Amino acid sequence: MRITELEINNFRAFYGKHTISLGKDGKNLMVYGENGSGKSSFFLALKTFFEASIGNVDIRGFENIFIPESQKDTAYLQFKIKQNEYSSSETVIKVDVLNNSIKGNDQLLIANANKIKGFFDYKSLLKTHLVDSDEVNIFKLLIEEILYEQENRFTNKTLGKEWREIIYESHESKQGHWVVKSIKEKIGNFNKGLKEKLQSIEDDTNTFIQRFGYSIKVKFSFDGVEYFGRRDIRNQNVGIKIDFFSKPIAQHQHFLNEAKLSALAIGLYLATIKSNPSEGVLKILVLDDLLIGLDMSNRLPLLDVLKEFFQDEYQIIMTTYDKIWFELVNNYFGIGKWSYIDIYSKKLGDDDFEMPIIKQNTDYIEKAQFYLDEKDYKASAVYVRSEFEKLVNNFCDKNNLLVKYKIKSKELKSDDFWNAIKLQTTIDASLISEVETCRGTVMNPFSHHDLYKPAFEAELIKAITVVKKLKTPSFRKDGAKTFEQLQNKIKDLENELQEKQDTIRQIRGSLHMPNQVTS
Repeated sequence: MRITELEINNFRAFYGKHTISLGKDGKNLMVYGENGSGKSSFFLALKTFFEASIGNVDIRGFENIFIPESQKDTAYLQFKIKQNEYSSSETVIKVDVLNNSIKGNDQLLIANANKIKGFFDYKSLLKTHLVDSDEVNIFKLLIEEILYEQENRFTNKTLGKEWREIIYESHESKQGHWVVKSIKEKIGNFNKGLKEKLQSIEDDTNTFIQRFGYSIKVKFSFDGVEYFGRRDIRNQNVGIKIDFFSKPIAQHQHFLNEAKLSALAIGLYLATIKSNPSEGVLKILVLDDLLIGLDMSNRLPLLDVLKEFFQDEYQIIMTTYDKIWFELVNNYFGIGKWSYIDIYSKKLGDDDFEMPIIKQNTDYIEKAQFYLDEKDYKASAVYVRSEFEKLVNNFCDKNNLLVKYKIKSKELKSDDFWNAIKLQTTIDASLISEVETCRGTVMNPFSHHDLYKPAFEAELIKAITVVKKLKTPSFRKDGAKTFEQLQNKIKDLENELQEKQDTIRQIRGSLHMPNQVTS
């Protein structure tokens, strides 16, 4: 089950109606937006929609403050959901000022999705290791937040509801024989259910941490809560024990560096989400600016984990203000199962307020065409160059071409990748000529041509056409001359030579001729 379309109208920063299409198969979504662009309003819209399944939400309070009086009380959030890409019908669910909660069958659908608790950001990660005491205790974090809606299979109740009942009976009820018996029975079931969950979470956390390349092993310690009398429930403690290179580490939150603590927290959160065994329901995983404190060593392994364990079963929505990270995700996942959008702010007039603009993002060349049509030639040229740089970089990586070595990889230029392609492949000579012509004008960042002359518009049109050709380049019939292919050819020739030498020796032996060394 996947979301296929989101519609946001007059909600927070979003003035007017904004629609995001995720395709008939409900693609995952990567959102880029600078700070202040409306990205936080987008995250709040998602969260508010799902929370409407468990109670009334304040849509009126979130309405855009700049709308005219005639449009007051028109804010709404509307999602379209399909069972799968082959379903002929869609479920349309709308939350607005008058209908500020989700009811009926739709309520159950969204409430089940909300139980997964798939919304978290970097602040959530910090809760697992930014503690005042020397010992990390995540009992409250688990029971009151992350695992609150997860079901205890021994009672078919959620852990959060069970815990509330235990606290209520032990704190508010008169502690007679039958009440105490009930409390102890509930505590016994609660302990069994939580221990089972913790074992599953522990296993998955360790699996995920391994993907980050750290020699860290996690073990949760939970002895079980105990009843000692009225308002006296003890051992509310879930500790985290860490082995680092098989050596126990006391107070790991002070020993491990930020990268390792972040990997540990990410592994823990993702494991708690994966521990919810809900089947046939809408599963949403929203990561809001999760990468603020993550260095590159943690970012790529995170993508590996998302791709292997979550991409198909969950619908992932990620937001970021980091353009480099946005492009990295685009290159890593491609567009098969993912959609990409930019959110940027724009003024309606010089003295007017800013409003978010949502632009579906597929690739740079489409943006180049968009800005060409808008007569913004400078922006179009920038995106043509960006698409060229992305294509040559990816081509060299995919075909294992040798690229000029530089200690600082950031110093590599598009020239280095383009020269590798020209020298190590048999790319069509006419295409090379066309690319070289465009690189002297449109794709030259130091070119000072008059951007507004008709001649430059014609050059832009030509450059866009050429770069599109470069996506599926043609080669001469003798094939590509990549380093790996040349190595394989040498091995084949050496094997053929060895076979011929063996045959010559056998023939000479049968003729009683002396062996001669062949060169």
